[in-house]
Amino acid sequence: MNLITNTDTSVLPYNDDYLVYDLDSRQFLLTVSGVKDLLGYDLTNDIGTIQEANYFCLECSDIIYGHIYSYSNLNVIEQKRYSIAKDEDLREIIKRALLAQMRYMVKSGANLLGNMHGVNIERGKALDISKLRGNIIVSDQSHKLLSQSGLLHTGYQYIYDFEEDGSF
Repeated sequence: MNLITNTDTSVLPYNDDYLVYDLDSRQFLLTVSGVKDLLGYDLTNDIGTIQEANYFCLECSDIIYGHIYSYSNLNVIEQKRYSIAKDEDLREIIKRALLAQMRYMVKSGANLLGNMHGVNIERGKALDISKLRGNIIVSDQSHKLLSQSGLLHTGYQYIYDFEEDGSF
């Protein structure tokens, strides 16, 4: 992970105790300590190592950002990424969506469904993967937060002061 170093809250994106911005994935990630403080889950203890806990936080972020981008035309993904990184209101929505998703992943193991292959080993038959997974990889609460924020809008998005500065 290549985290942005900015902690100045007047310049977006920035890192704080609960949420950091990874320049490699170009996504916000929950911090392991933030998950412990806000949700009460000690990922390091539950998963094994701090590195594995950080990967779990990245997986949570990948699921949320993937969900957002699945509702996006290819030519507006960059604009959505910019909005998420540079809009303080969306930063709070992303944090809440990530927390809801983290709670969902820890309690239900729903993140594991994305790794299911859809083959019944005992019978040697392929299962319908959409019936196996359904629409349950993303928590309902996360989906509603993202939908209400407009991030799941599938049409065009216009940002007039879009400037590539390398921070998103």
